[in-house]
Amino acid sequence: MLESIGFIFTQTLFFIGLLVGIVLIPFGLPGTFLIAALALVHGLLTSFLPLTVNFVLILFGLAVLAEVIEFFLGAVAAKKFGGSKYAMWGAVIGGFVGAVFATGIMPVVGTLIGAFAGAFVGAFLFEYMHAKNVENALRVGFGAFLGAVSGKLMKITLGIAMVVMIGYRLF
Repeated sequence: MLESIGFIFTQTLFFIGLLVGIVLIPFGLPGTFLIAALALVHGLLTSFLPLTVNFVLILFGLAVLAEVIEFFLGAVAAKKFGGSKYAMWGAVIGGFVGAVFATGIMPVVGTLIGAFAGAFVGAFLFEYMHAKNVENALRVGFGAFLGAVSGKLMKITLGIAMVVMIGYRLF
């Protein structure tokens, strides 16, 4: 009886941890890596049954992929909205600097706002310095903003998919 209560308790904590991983993602924290790390710990505690080593490696690969896509989506969107390679770099640098700067002002929520605003401002400034066209630079900045938001939504979706994959394996 006590064993089954302990099992239910640890499984409940495990799934709460997975949900926390999803909740962390919008705030710029490494939720997908938390999800993969929890799967690794589960695997270590259960001799990798039913979460195999290959499955855990796939989860870590998805976490890396999510980071890369999120990081560069603002740049790609800036390009799609007519930006130059300077605007693309501006979106990447601006998103990073904005997230770091805004985190210092307002931890967690500031990270998210700073990343979005930074992608816009970075793409706008770099494009304006390159082409000297305010209208185009605004359009490109807006594209970078949309790309940053899309990247975050994609990462949240991938985090949810990772949790569903784990749940499917366990049940």
